[in-house]
Amino acid sequence: MTSATAPLTWRGRIVAVGVGFVLLAAISEFTLRAVMPNWREYHSGWFMTHVAVPGHGVTSMGVPGFDGWFAQNNGDFRARIRINGFGLRNDEPVTQADGRIWIIGDSMSFGWGVERGEMYTQILADRLAFPTYNVATPGSSVCGWQALYARMPKELRPAAVVVGLTLENRIGIFDCPAEAQMTTLPADPAGISLGQIKIFLTRHSALYNFFAVSLKRIGSVQLALTKLGLIKDPGEVLLHGQNPAKASEMIAATANEIGRLRAMAPLDRPFLVVLFPARFEIRDGTEHFRNVRIGITNALRDRKIDTLDLYQAFKAEGLETTHFAHDGHWNARGHRIAGEAVAEWFKAHPLISPPPPAGR
Repeated sequence: MTSATAPLTWRGRIVAVGVGFVLLAAISEFTLRAVMPNWREYHSGWFMTHVAVPGHGVTSMGVPGFDGWFAQNNGDFRARIRINGFGLRNDEPVTQADGRIWIIGDSMSFGWGVERGEMYTQILADRLAFPTYNVATPGSSVCGWQALYARMPKELRPAAVVVGLTLENRIGIFDCPAEAQMTTLPADPAGISLGQIKIFLTRHSALYNFFAVSLKRIGSVQLALTKLGLIKDPGEVLLHGQNPAKASEMIAATANEIGRLRAMAPLDRPFLVVLFPARFEIRDGTEHFRNVRIGITNALRDRKIDTLDLYQAFKAEGLETTHFAHDGHWNARGHRIAGEAVAEWFKAHPLISPPPPAGR
C-alpha cells in the first residue's frame, strides 16, 4: 500500500519560496561577513557622534579613539580615519593644539575621503613649516564651529584660526544663541524614509553593502538606479535648502555668526575665512552661488574679517580634477590647491612662533 503526498497549495508554494529566500539571505549574510571583513567601512556613523557643549548646544564630533577605514561604496575613496581622545582628527592629543593654526570647518576641512597627509590642514603645515591642528567635524555649521571652539581647553590659544566656509551648503539663516538652548542630542526623524532604510542596511548588512558596491561600479546599473531615484545624480544641481530669494538674509546671518566666532578667538592673532566655492559655480557658473560668494565676501569685509576666495584657483583646475566623481568633496588635488593658497596668504600675515615641544 502506498501513500501519496498531498500537493502544495499556491499559498504553500509562496511560503516555501519565502522561507528559502530567508535562509539563502541569512547564509549569504554570514558568509559575506566572513569573506568581506571590510563591509563595515561604508558607514560614517562608526566614527562620528554628537556632544552637547554648555552654552553652545549640540555639535558633531569624532568618536574618541576610533582608528579604522572609511570607504565610498562607488569606489571614490578609501581612507584611514584616526580620531584622538578629544574626538578630533589629529594624531596628537588636544594639549598639542596650543600655539598652532587651528582649522575649523565641516567635512571638507575634516578631510572627508582623503588621508591625513593629503588634507589641506597638513599641506598648510608643510608649506609654512608651522604646525596646524584640525578642529573640524563633518555636518557642522557655523553654530557648531562656535561650539567646537568653545569646547577646546581654555588654557590653549591658537597662533591663528582658519575657518573653511563651504558655500554650497553652509550659508543659512542661523541663530546660534537660540540653538545654544538645545542641549539634547538630535533625535531620529519620525517615520521611515528610503534614506533611513539605506543607512540602516549600510550599517548592519554585509549583503546589502556587497550589492551596493558591486552594482554602483557598473555604469549602466548606476544610470538605471539614478533614473529610478534610488541614488542621487552626482551631476544634479543642488541648493541644499538654500532659497535664492533669501540670499541676502542668509548671507547676513552667516556673517553675523562668523563674527561671533571671530570674537571668541584672540583678537591679536590672524583669523581667516576661506571660501570654498560651490561645485555648480565651478562647473556651470550658477548665479545663485556666485551671488552668495560675492555677498559673503563683502559682508565679512564690512565686519573687518579677512577672507580668501578659492574660486579662481578651482575654476582654473576644473571640477573633475579637484573633486571626487560622485561624492562631492575635494580629492587630494583639491586639498593641495586649498592648502597652498592658504599658505600663500599666511606669508603676508605674520604668525607667532609655536611653543617648544614638551621637555625642551
